[in-house]
Amino acid sequence: MSFFAKAVLCLLLLLPLGGCWSEIDPDQITVVSAIGLDPAENGNIAVTVQLMNPTLPIAAGGGNQQRRPFAIYSANGKTIQDAVELIQLAAKKSLFFPQTQVVLIGETLARRGLDDFLDFFWREENQNFNSWTLVSRLPAKQMLENASELKAVPAEEWKAFLRGKWGRPQNVAMQMYQFLPRLNQVGFQAVSAGIGPAPNPSKKGLMEIGDAAVFRNDRMVGWLTEDESQIVNWLAGTSSKGRFLIVADGEAASMAMSSIRVRVFPVFREDRILFKIRLKGAAELKTSTMPINLAKDRGKLKKLLDEQLTEAIEKTVDKTFKTYKSDIFGFGEVIHRRHPGKWRTLKPQWNEQLESVETEIEVSFRIERAGLLK
Repeated sequence: MSFFAKAVLCLLLLLPLGGCWSEIDPDQITVVSAIGLDPAENGNIAVTVQLMNPTLPIAAGGGNQQRRPFAIYSANGKTIQDAVELIQLAAKKSLFFPQTQVVLIGETLARRGLDDFLDFFWREENQNFNSWTLVSRLPAKQMLENASELKAVPAEEWKAFLRGKWGRPQNVAMQMYQFLPRLNQVGFQAVSAGIGPAPNPSKKGLMEIGDAAVFRNDRMVGWLTEDESQIVNWLAGTSSKGRFLIVADGEAASMAMSSIRVRVFPVFREDRILFKIRLKGAAELKTSTMPINLAKDRGKLKKLLDEQLTEAIEKTVDKTFKTYKSDIFGFGEVIHRRHPGKWRTLKPQWNEQLESVETEIEVSFRIERAGLLK
């Protein structure tokens, strides 16, 4: 073997002995499981982070008591980045964002508007765009400090809930890659799941995800109930199942909805816009206080379901369009796809035109047999 070949071989053998030039010491970083955003004085923003603490050290004073598996740090800044840098100084570690599970926005900040701050999420190269958005009825900092969920880290439980682990299709659930663009998207605007303290006093510290926060552009304009949120999911095409309660003469019947299909057709009549909404699917009777025999009363039950569901959809669309003037269903995008030329003239004033939009709703569900009862 030549001298040159021997020299090359020696260099190759030495390479594994060297460290990686871009290596990051794991001891110098900490995982951000949740980010909370609130308004601060003088137009600043308050940032609260939930940092993972996997070592679970014994609390001061000994004994078996352990610290929580996460730590809360907060700071104020002109921008989110300013606040993050202050938090890093206090935590003495770099913040690791790729595993962030929840971005929690306080309702006060959401109602003031988000455009001045959220460019951080577009510019932070290690941001997790699959993290879930939540709007908190309490300040985000208070929510993160006081949450006491069944899982050790509250953000993990909130994420599991929003991913549908418990099979609750009536809740809206939006990830950052969907939420951020829709804050400035005409024709399909943002909506986010809401979170707040559970109403049951015995569940102190437990949080409840239910209502939905409606946005017009970058500003939150109001709330929808859990039942209304379910209808948003159907009309926006993000869910094909759910539940509905029929009420008649003081009695009730609970229905499980499935195979829901929705079609929306825009119709233009002079200066008016009409959306024809067709909704079909299957409904299974789960429980009832009504004396029902499906062999005889199937038609009656179907009529009640179709009529009451039609009314619920009308109220939800009217509340969203006429009260909030926000298109969270994506009906503007329907016009954009079907009539691009017409959309160019409607787009500049779309939010303002929503108040005069008309709807024609047709609901038809087939009633399926449930259990052993006829």
